[in-house]
Amino acid sequence: MGKPIGYTVHLLRVGETSWDADSRIIGQTDLPMTEAGSDSVVQAVRNFHPTHPPSLILTSNEETSLRAAKLLALSPDTKIKPIDALANIGMGLWEGVLQSDLEDRCPSAYNQWKDTPERIAPPEGESLFDAQDRLISSIIKALSKTKGTHPSIAIVLRPWAWVLVRCWLKDQKIGDIWAQLKEPVQVESFELMKSQIDSYQRRQAKASA
Repeated sequence: MGKPIGYTVHLLRVGETSWDADSRIIGQTDLPMTEAGSDSVVQAVRNFHPTHPPSLILTSNEETSLRAAKLLALSPDTKIKPIDALANIGMGLWEGVLQSDLEDRCPSAYNQWKDTPERIAPPEGESLFDAQDRLISSIIKALSKTKGTHPSIAIVLRPWAWVLVRCWLKDQKIGDIWAQLKEPVQVESFELMKSQIDSYQRRQAKASA
């Protein structure tokens, strides 16, 4: 088989954890999905009827992601590939803090985070741009090892990682983060052409030159 000229990418966000339900800021803390979170993924998978089920699922090593990936594996032949670099964004010193507490203690930073999250990084945390580069680079590396003309691939991510990859697949700038995170859990399908990957890699090479 030759190298792919494009990919059908199915993207799934995992369900909520107890910290999400409590409005705590959650980055890379590894927590299981709540019952409601797991149910949302089950329903999303039930509503997913691809022409060609994914042969490969890329996800992180986090519990929620692995659990959701197993639910999405529609065939016993589907391979699940956990990748450490597909972990959720690092929230640094904000990890586990109630959003209401952060608003009280750091109103300016909190308001900026809510209005333009791409312009602020949590103390000792990760910026959205750095996280997006990490995620996309890891996905491209994994895709480069696939075979077939147009493979069907799934990607399962936690919320912040999901929205950053979704913006890339939709060819959009990082924006409307909070509105996207309020959308229902579902499996979305995108056509990703090799030309899009090449364009991204050229931009990255130019930026690092």
